[in-house]
Amino acid sequence: MMKEEYKDFVGIYDESVPVELCNEFVDNWEEAKKNRTIIDISKKNETGILDNALPHIRADEAVIVTPSSSTIYPIPPVHAYFDFLRKCYECYTTKYNIIFAHPLYNDIFKIHKVRKTEGYHQWHYEKSMPTTIERVLVYMTYLEAPKKGGETEFLYQSLRIDPVVGRTLIWPAGFTHKHRGNPPLDGEKMYITGWITGSKINFDDAGK
Repeated sequence: MMKEEYKDFVGIYDESVPVELCNEFVDNWEEAKKNRTIIDISKKNETGILDNALPHIRADEAVIVTPSSSTIYPIPPVHAYFDFLRKCYECYTTKYNIIFAHPLYNDIFKIHKVRKTEGYHQWHYEKSMPTTIERVLVYMTYLEAPKKGGETEFLYQSLRIDPVVGRTLIWPAGFTHKHRGNPPLDGEKMYITGWITGSKINFDDAGK
């Protein structure tokens, strides 16, 4: 049964995604690596999506998944994941009595593979550019957890959250929740992250 906890508008949902489903994502990643179907989004690629974060800011492997057309991950586990994520989202909006007067969307998400010493080390928030201003909420689910390190750290909340397989986080996308990913010290971390947005994603601009 899913467990809920809230700290300064960060929702923490343990056992929100079954470990078996998390493992399926991890296995699919390795299969995609083996078959060379993972797209390197640090270079110009056929999707038109480019993630050009500087290496000293973020060092990891990442792919962008389009839920309805992904060739990297099979559609069934992606849809199953969103069913579990929806429950977390409903708990979060109920907890804070959030009502949106317009439709919200979730068209893409990213999967990150973070090895020892890697991670997104710079403090940042999720709507700091013209192409990201429509982001409302951020979500993250840990698929693989290191034995030590790899916390998600929130600056103004003085909060560090340990990576636990099946744990989902939801928080506001604005500047109040600057955060960073600390490096794994022993083992590897893998996670899904994405955004609930107020508009459809423009794939010509996404990730640029």
